[in-house]
Amino acid sequence: MAKHSLIRDISGVLGSNILAMASTLGISILLSRILGPRGYGLYTSLYVVPQVVMGLVQLGMSRSAVYHLGHKKFDESQTISSIYVMLSLTSTVGIMVSAIAYVILNNPLLETNWILLALCIIPFALGNIYTSGIFIGKEDIQTSNKIYWIPVTLNLILTAITVGILRMGIAGALIANLLATATLFFVFFLRIYHQYALRWHFTAEILKSLASKGFGFALAFVMLQLNYKMDILLLQKLAKPSEIGYYALGVSVAEQLWLLPYAIGVVLMSRTANAANERMMARTTALMMRLCLPASLIAALVLVVLTPPLLPLIFGKSFIPSIRVVQTILPGIVIFMIYRIIESYFAGLGKPMLSIKTLIPSLVLNIILNLLWIPRYGIIGSAMATNLSYAFATLIFLIVFQKYSRLSFKEFLILRPSDLHQLKKT
Repeated sequence: MAKHSLIRDISGVLGSNILAMASTLGISILLSRILGPRGYGLYTSLYVVPQVVMGLVQLGMSRSAVYHLGHKKFDESQTISSIYVMLSLTSTVGIMVSAIAYVILNNPLLETNWILLALCIIPFALGNIYTSGIFIGKEDIQTSNKIYWIPVTLNLILTAITVGILRMGIAGALIANLLATATLFFVFFLRIYHQYALRWHFTAEILKSLASKGFGFALAFVMLQLNYKMDILLLQKLAKPSEIGYYALGVSVAEQLWLLPYAIGVVLMSRTANAANERMMARTTALMMRLCLPASLIAALVLVVLTPPLLPLIFGKSFIPSIRVVQTILPGIVIFMIYRIIESYFAGLGKPMLSIKTLIPSLVLNIILNLLWIPRYGIIGSAMATNLSYAFATLIFLIVFQKYSRLSFKEFLILRPSDLHQLKKT
């Protein structure tokens, strides 16, 4: 049984996301103004490798934890102990793979000390992801929210000190992130240790089950991250660092619209994993799509109007080229909200392969269009390529969800007068 109503849990996740967004925005403002377009572009490029690698090596443990704890597959304490055993293994592999990736990319603009600091963040970032999955699996959404917004807020404070006051540049930004991420990991790990009386007893059967289910989630996450980051990876080869900075900032601003579908997705995944009535959760998913789409369209229109005056005011006039990136990529951002909601439903059911089959053709399309359009249209061409790849993935997933749920397209795309009342009853 869920601890709170659907609206309360979604509101809690959304509130924590807004706090995290405000802190992330503060960090972006600090770094963009102090480091400039070139420095901000290098900082962004530096994190692409760990983000993609962590998506693979984490073996989908966060969502595997939600699935196993929600469906009560094994003894709770042994399951959680096994998750942290997997953390020690995946962290080691993640550091090694990321180091090799940096060597292969051989970007002469990235300093060795920056790379080392980025590598040190990996085990703690993975640890926070795993720990959040444990709380979501137990339907403790409130605690999971804290793991999301507190480290970002602490990161903002530390970044203001290391970069704003001490003027430590990119290294200072990395140190601030490392300290914030590590602190939160140890605080919540100790809570888990005492709350669930971990005995560090685990079996090969549990590890195998976690890894088996998690591998599918991991592959789906990597495909998703590649769809998100492929444009940045290709821009590193086809554009200047300053252009990457413009593009990264514009995409970051537009992606704030994903706060609502992310909040819905977290709660939906937790509820679906713990639900006995799969059909009911399909209808709840359809309800979330009907409500999210018009809300996101309104938010996108507001962003189109406010971006030209506010972006230069907040980030500085040097980032004026980012305005067009925001306005160009918004259609894809809005369309992909539907994808994220459906993906959370299937994640709760433990069916990541459906997401993978959808994302592979989308990624191929993304790569082809970026290679064709970046040389011709620059960063705007990359934004247009992202729009089409997002729309293609969403269309495929809508068809898959329609066939799986046996609901009509009208039931999950057309808003009904009774939807708000129905949401309050859920």
